Amino acid sequence: MSLQEPIGSKLAQSQSQVDGEADERDAAAQSDERYRLTHSSQIGTVLRDMAWQKCLLNVRSKGGSEIVTSILHVDPANKTFIFDWCRADGERQALMSSEQNAFSGLLRGVPVNFIVGTPGATRFEGGPAFIADFPEKLYHFQRRRHFRARTLLTKGYRCELRIPETEKQALQLDIADLSLSGVGLRSRAVGADQLPVGTVIKRCLLDFAELGRLELDMQVVGHWLVGFDDNTVHHYGCAFLNPDGRMENFLQRLVFQLELAHRG
Repeated sequence: MSLQEPIGSKLAQSQSQVDGEADERDAAAQSDERYRLTHSSQIGTVLRDMAWQKCLLNVRSKGGSEIVTSILHVDPANKTFIFDWCRADGERQALMSSEQNAFSGLLRGVPVNFIVGTPGATRFEGGPAFIADFPEKLYHFQRRRHFRARTLLTKGYRCELRIPETEKQALQLDIADLSLSGVGLRSRAVGADQLPVGTVIKRCLLDFAELGRLELDMQVVGHWLVGFDDNTVHHYGCAFLNPDGRMENFLQRLVFQLELAHRG
């Protein structure tokens, strides 16, 4: 099987057809649980680290409103943290009236995700700020198992996928990087409301043009924003679900070719 061979349909056929929906959901959940932190000391350590690194965080309310913020202070004793205020009235009200607010960001290049309840208002260093309780659980995807090769965006490598809510309409995203265990996708148009963290997507088509194509199942395990204002890009970290040996061999060759092209 050459790297130029369009093998998407063949690889898709090699995937197991007998596993039920429940098994797939269980496998996806188990892949997430490996990265779950529930002890307050562990959660506090990650939050303090994000405050120290001045990491940007995307916050999405239950109603779909989004803001970008950063953690200003962490109080491990009271299990609370303070994050930056939002100046837009509508976004601030949406956040403070939402029972669930999903945070996502990057800590040293690694995705971090957690959900908190309704935040309160406080003051920090003379200015307004939000305060919230520690999340019950925090996902820190720190255990990267495989080397990740970046792509040349000028090559136009694309991922085409369909999620249940938009089954009739395909979403297209740029492929930013690839490893044996997952892929990084980017888009200006596809927001977190269309592709929330935790979504399992079947038969995603990864098109690497002259290097080949493959079709496989994957799960969105992280989302964060890159850039500001009109230049903001949504980045999604996705994990492959149960790729077989043949597919892993093809992925290994793809990663090698992408790294050669990037270095060249």
